[in-house]
Amino acid sequence: MTYISAVSGVYGDLLHECVSCGGKKISYWRQKNYQYTENANYKAFRIYRCESCGTGFLNRPPHKQWLQSIYQYSGQALTEPITLDDVLAREAEFPNCKLDAERMSIQADLYNASGYGMALDIGSGFGFYTYALRKLGYRTVSINPGEYENDVFRNMNGDEPLAVMFENYESSELFGIVMMSQVLEHLLEPDQAIGKVSGLLAPGGVLACAVPNYDSFLVKLLGTRDNACLWIPEHVNYFTENGLRALLERNGFSVVKVEQITRIPFNALSKRLRLKGKPAAIVDGFVNYFQSPFVSLMHCFGLGIYINLYAVKQ
Repeated sequence: MTYISAVSGVYGDLLHECVSCGGKKISYWRQKNYQYTENANYKAFRIYRCESCGTGFLNRPPHKQWLQSIYQYSGQALTEPITLDDVLAREAEFPNCKLDAERMSIQADLYNASGYGMALDIGSGFGFYTYALRKLGYRTVSINPGEYENDVFRNMNGDEPLAVMFENYESSELFGIVMMSQVLEHLLEPDQAIGKVSGLLAPGGVLACAVPNYDSFLVKLLGTRDNACLWIPEHVNYFTENGLRALLERNGFSVVKVEQITRIPFNALSKRLRLKGKPAAIVDGFVNYFQSPFVSLMHCFGLGIYINLYAVKQ
């Protein structure tokens, strides 16, 4: 399977302002070779950074059709179909998506003061968030263009998402919750996207948003070798907390809660070091024992891997 289409290599326009705060003081940060989902390396992208809010972004970004040629199959680096059993087995080994879906849905429900019982799940992925929202009593609309994720979604939830990009989604219905987990970093025009979300939310409705943290310890430690945040070319924006706040507030939202989330598989370090046997077991035990205090420290300094933000439409 290849995701390289006829528009590969076609880039978007040069950007002259920050995608988060609209600031004009932007400057070159670093360069990174773009890496397709199937691990083929080609030319490089230039990453710019805003001097005001710290947000990073690709400049020039990939063309919209280029990204769509990737996302028609998967937004999660899948190169072939995957089953629900496979997904649940991964969750059993390393609980992650299910935990986030339940936590974020509960938080969003607490802040939803609109009285509306519809929820919109943008970039619904395997379906964990839609499942969690339905458990809370919400009627849902889910959007996701990826064929592979949508097959899993159907087996988990009994129906299918609308297989469209959010840019092409239209609705006259208002929602009490809009869920955008790991979506904004993929969108070429985040300011327009948040403006559109505002139009879809009822007054008092809540946007629950999760993005990788550009200020994370992984980015500071690994630089452009980081792929949690700097996943090229699928991730086109790299948000800081200040940048994400600015983006939401300039579109009429009131930010009510921000938290950081960091989970590291206990065997991540031993795999990276290619350890086996007893050395791997020792390193895994070390990571497992010290992860909690380390993560707490990183969060205190704003260096967590992911940012979760909840904002209410005024």
